[in-house]
Amino acid sequence: MSHQPTRWAQFGVLITVFFFWGFVAASNDILIPVFKKAFNLSQSQSQLVAVAFYVAYTVGSLIYFGISKWVGQDLLNKIGYKNGICVGLLISALGTLLFYPAANNSSFPLMLSGLFIVGLGFALQQIAANPLAIVMGNPATGAQRLTMAGGVNNFGTTIGP
Repeated sequence: MSHQPTRWAQFGVLITVFFFWGFVAASNDILIPVFKKAFNLSQSQSQLVAVAFYVAYTVGSLIYFGISKWVGQDLLNKIGYKNGICVGLLISALGTLLFYPAANNSSFPLMLSGLFIVGLGFALQQIAANPLAIVMGNPATGAQRLTMAGGVNNFGTTIGP
């Protein structure tokens, strides 16, 4: 077994991204009362903010699985983990861009669509980031890197709100 040192500079960037995923995900709850007031929503309607974002993780995972089955191989093994994260960031950016017309037109459905698309991008980013954390050094210590990244994600989730 060869000893491959951890690429700490690259891993530092990756765990920073883990932090922001937690931060943004936890910050969604702050949007609920804001949207409730801005769009004159009932409590159950305002909870769609969280539902749209988190259901996107499941849908995104199913889409990823379906595409991987369709092409006959794991999609990320084909395009690479870093490219998968970049594609996920682009998807999230597209969802964020929907916030502008949604706000300008006072469109709650368009705002939910934007949140859903952001969640789809986050799903792909996290699908790619977990194995990337493992391969950024000696595979024998990959679980330790993944645990550290998860801890940093939880820290972002804690201070996000």
